[in-house]
Amino acid sequence: MKELDTLDYKLLWELIKDSRRSDRNLAKTLQISQPTVTRRRAKVEKIIDGYTAIPKFPRIGFEIVAFTFVKSRVKYGVAEKQKEALKKTREWFMKQPNVVFSVSGQGMGWDGVCISFHKSYSDFANFVRTHDSELSDFIVESQTFIADISSETVMKPFHFKYLADVK
Repeated sequence: MKELDTLDYKLLWELIKDSRRSDRNLAKTLQISQPTVTRRRAKVEKIIDGYTAIPKFPRIGFEIVAFTFVKSRVKYGVAEKQKEALKKTREWFMKQPNVVFSVSGQGMGWDGVCISFHKSYSDFANFVRTHDSELSDFIVESQTFIADISSETVMKPFHFKYLADVK
């Protein structure tokens, strides 16, 4: 795909701010014609993974967000074992509806992290027990940072719209 130009990026950021906006409204904001927006949107949407609503989590019953850090048991193992472990771990995370992001990485002595939402502490505790038991062949250690996501504790709500202001 041909690289996006400045106008395409402006359109992308407007869609990130609010994907429900009409092409007519976007055209007015970007000061271009509506047919141009429609044509450019088709191009830009090739790099968009999906549109989604970001709810006010406590209002739909979620009390906790958890950041679970893991150390891999097989990071220095045989390549075939590493591939198999990664495949099984990926499959496990994909089956967990409360996990919104999971990634391998490095830092602070950890190999990966997952972000999950939970309706209660007991829901979270059950998730940790299941995580630790079902992934014990692949994970040496895990630790979790949990946060209450009621409105009193949130300093800045989760949203992608803020990225539009990154320079």
